[in-house]
Amino acid sequence: MKRVIFNRVVLIHEIFKKTFLRKKLLEQLDLGPLQDYMGLKYHIEEALKECNNNIILPMKIGYKLKPTKNPKYAIFAKKYYNEIKALNHNKIYDYCFIGSISSSYENRKWVIEFAKKYFTNKSIFINTDNDKNWVLLGDFDLSHKKRGYCPKNQYNKLSRKVQYRIVNENIYYFETMCQSKYILCPAGDTSWSFRFYECLLCESLPIVISWHHTYRTVQESTIKYKYILVNNIESEEFKSMNTDDNITNDSKDDTQLSMELLTLCSGYNDLIEENVNILKKYHMINVN
Repeated sequence: MKRVIFNRVVLIHEIFKKTFLRKKLLEQLDLGPLQDYMGLKYHIEEALKECNNNIILPMKIGYKLKPTKNPKYAIFAKKYYNEIKALNHNKIYDYCFIGSISSSYENRKWVIEFAKKYFTNKSIFINTDNDKNWVLLGDFDLSHKKRGYCPKNQYNKLSRKVQYRIVNENIYYFETMCQSKYILCPAGDTSWSFRFYECLLCESLPIVISWHHTYRTVQESTIKYKYILVNNIESEEFKSMNTDDNITNDSKDDTQLSMELLTLCSGYNDLIEENVNILKKYHMINVN
């Protein structure tokens, strides 16, 4: 009898402990609204079609009567990933941003200053607001060429046609991100953005202003995504991964030069590989 009582006390203690830890975690997170964003719904519907009766996907999104509403993890279909994977991934751009500024100006204004300071002739910037009064930020700014669209400005903006970007109908959008080493991923209407997931799908590294912009749910907040914080752009670690200024032919033979360049490239590629593994583990099903 005493043992039963003791076990119950231990069980109650563990429940209170887990409840307390979860409360402390929630206090640290910035979950915000729109966790059941329509774009997520349409992508999960596609993943469910591939899933058939596989139990793994329902476990990832949570057992619910409406599994596409507020899932624990954003889920993407294998077919969608493969379509993006088939695009040109030759990294010819350093930085990229293609998106609306005015739709969430307070959360995205840092993108403008970042572009002015760090974008180069190997960068791509497109403000998709189609604002004729927009002042171009530099030669890298292609905003007036109207190569993108803002979902919020579209008729029936919550429809599948608007929210679900079909890869073959948005080649420039996806391929430009695939060919960029880094993609600016500012917050949108809430602390997270759909662009962060697209960045993972395009196998590029996200640049964010805060860790809180890398997750949508409690579950996603525990994932060790690889990303770059704006405050770390000028760090020696970041510079060493993106420049060969300190490597000269004067002091090194061709073999040593090639090895050091390969090392710098490998650091970036390792981060990309880790994100791809995360994408397949948490955000996809049937990836074999």
